[in-house]
Amino acid sequence: MKQIRKYRDFYNNIKYRTNVFEWYPFKENAKLLYVGDSAILESYFLQRFKCCTTSLSNLDTLNDSTFDYIIVDGEFDCMDDKETALCDLLHKLDLEGQLILLTNNKLALRYFAGVKEFESDEFFGNLKKHTNLYSKNQWDTLFSKLKVHAQYYYPYPDYFLTTQVLSDEWLTGNINLEYEDCHEFRYCFFNENIALQSLVESGDFATFSNSFMIILSNHKSNIIYSKISSERKDNFKICTSILKDQDTYRVEKIALDPSGISHFERIHQFYKATKHNDLFYYCPVQLEKNTLIFDFIKGENLESIVNGYVKHDQLDKIIEIMDLLYKINTCGDIVDFKVNQEFMDVFGKQDESLLLDQKCIRFCDIDVILENVILTQNHTYSILDYEWVFDCTIPVSFIMYRAILHSIALSKLNEEEIEKIYLRYGITEELKTLYLSMEENFQHYVSDEKISDYYNKSRMYLLDLHKEEEKDLLDIIVNGQKNTLFNSKQMHYETNVENQDVNIEFGKKSILKLNSIKMNGDLISDFKTNASFVINDDYYFIETPKIYVPNQKSGLLEIDFFMYYYGEDCIDNIINLIDTNHRLNQELSEIKESKIYRLTKNKI
Repeated sequence: MKQIRKYRDFYNNIKYRTNVFEWYPFKENAKLLYVGDSAILESYFLQRFKCCTTSLSNLDTLNDSTFDYIIVDGEFDCMDDKETALCDLLHKLDLEGQLILLTNNKLALRYFAGVKEFESDEFFGNLKKHTNLYSKNQWDTLFSKLKVHAQYYYPYPDYFLTTQVLSDEWLTGNINLEYEDCHEFRYCFFNENIALQSLVESGDFATFSNSFMIILSNHKSNIIYSKISSERKDNFKICTSILKDQDTYRVEKIALDPSGISHFERIHQFYKATKHNDLFYYCPVQLEKNTLIFDFIKGENLESIVNGYVKHDQLDKIIEIMDLLYKINTCGDIVDFKVNQEFMDVFGKQDESLLLDQKCIRFCDIDVILENVILTQNHTYSILDYEWVFDCTIPVSFIMYRAILHSIALSKLNEEEIEKIYLRYGITEELKTLYLSMEENFQHYVSDEKISDYYNKSRMYLLDLHKEEEKDLLDIIVNGQKNTLFNSKQMHYETNVENQDVNIEFGKKSILKLNSIKMNGDLISDFKTNASFVINDDYYFIETPKIYVPNQKSGLLEIDFFMYYYGEDCIDNIINLIDTNHRLNQELSEIKESKIYRLTKNKI
């Protein structure tokens, strides 16, 4: 229970914990039951619904109460009898109610990539017999047995701090967020983004999704994808969803805060003011209450097209696309640069002398980047997501700078090729410095605290397998049986032993932190070692390390330790220095206790 409390406390204290529900189309004035331990989620539901909170063990105290929605927040991850609990919850639903389960996946990709399984706090703990986690196939089997309909969503990177919500009908390969982890240490066995994209292409994403959001209901939601943009200031927080009704698609943006309506009104005003031209058009949009409704445009974005050219080393084709982008950005009326208050508010105070000779446009979209321009099936160009429009003069070269800066495809080019593209649009080193400052001010104008900021505070140690392979191997011998492991610094070793005393040895002299020794999960403290000396939990061995563990049980022996040094020549010197320092401190203490020292120290 200690580790469960630790990881849930980490996530439950982050305001973005609500992201997983921001997109969901809850009915107004609904009755909702929250089963979980997040004070942030409880507060979120209390502000919006007739809400009460309980635990699975206290369902009976609700008597005959029924609910429109029941939210179960991770409670099934550590529960053995899921069938009984599920039946009890279903009986608490209104006839048209919905049971929403948030649960981690037994086959989550993150666990194979080197993250400890949350409940057990063990590497590959998801694959051990004692786990209560379910895979998608196990959930499907249970739902089939109970004859309930389940609709799956796949929160990414997981349901704790969701940024995107995928479904079986919309699995995007556009995933560029590294999976973050709340543990102090993790491995990196492979690139998770590349692996996820490969799973999308092979149709196996659902099997290895990090977590599930499962809706048990008689009705199927028409939302097939959502992106939650909550790491912004309140007036810019939005949720973008793709909806499907039969064979018709549409895109909706919802303001997550009432102050965001003015932001939407400006976008709508910009669209109405756009002039028709033969080269491109802005995606049609309607404004209804707190929602922008866009047409769904089918086609391929320029970022994807350029990425193909980059793979085939076709720089001339890339420049053709960039010239097209420049032409789109110069279709409006060209004006001289003139600073106003909105420019100062958004982009900060800049050296105006560098901008006076730049071609500029006013009341424009600064986000005409490769990703937001679509080559449609009708062979026309459509601009999507024109969210960032400002009523000030903007240099066209700044918009081109942003297009280059934010292109993952272009970043794969060599420096000389990228510089050639910058210079083609008059973006000198001086302008790059100025435009970077403008971009930083813009990001500050828009952004709130980032999810990554919370992880950075946790100081996680990440070990890349490719680097690990270059390190020495480590031998550990338990009752004469030798195993060779990668010396990955943070180590967890386990083996089955008989009901006899256990002798543990390491192949070479070492300095290590001994975190714990457990037998069948019980902590053992009465072990002995041949360490030269011990400081806190740090053990210093100038001989082959030996650990003696008295034991009268058979079962699983687990050893957790951090290997500071193993077999290095410097170990003797380190231990000698520490030993000398320890001896000198003892001598100093004896001197301080002497009468002469006390007399001289107290002399005025």
